[in-house]
Amino acid sequence: MGAAYHLEQLYDDIRVNRMADIPILNDKIKVQAVGFREWNHHVLGALITPWFMNLMLLPTEETDWSTYGVGTKHSYTFEAGLFEFIVGEEENLGKYMSCSMFSPMFEFADHDAAVQTAEAIVTGMFNAENKEELVGESMSPSDELVVAADNETGLTETMLEGAQTIGSIAKENLEKPLSRRELLRGGLFRKKVKQNKGEESD
Repeated sequence: MGAAYHLEQLYDDIRVNRMADIPILNDKIKVQAVGFREWNHHVLGALITPWFMNLMLLPTEETDWSTYGVGTKHSYTFEAGLFEFIVGEEENLGKYMSCSMFSPMFEFADHDAAVQTAEAIVTGMFNAENKEELVGESMSPSDELVVAADNETGLTETMLEGAQTIGSIAKENLEKPLSRRELLRGGLFRKKVKQNKGEESD
């Protein structure tokens, strides 16, 4: 998809010209657009860079974002629940919306792990089985909106936990229902990366 290629080119240029020698970069990670698809008159996917992994929402010709100010927040409902995006703008891209998944990227041992996580997150957004874990069992839709409005990161705590958990089980089964509590108890993602590395060395 052209939008994904354009994002990769733009952020690879940012990596080289704006982010060089900045210590938050994980040099094992490269820029890659993952899982981009058309959705509800937008283009949606995950963008991996050495310093962040974000869900990215781009407009199509049918979408008018002219009144959206940079920094404003907009919520969209997917099968897995409500996700909040914040508007940004780049000179060579125009306006886009992003929803932060990981930053910085030092949790990832290699680029393949980041790609598998990004694929699992995008897939998980369209899996209704994940809805309880993403939005929280005791939180009503109106409560979710209040939390989102008060959250300066552009992502509610329960959404972030759910997204991280989707990533933590990516290598096992993309369709398996999430267990957010496993991540909170023991850093499941980091443990699985170490286990996989150990298996490779045997």
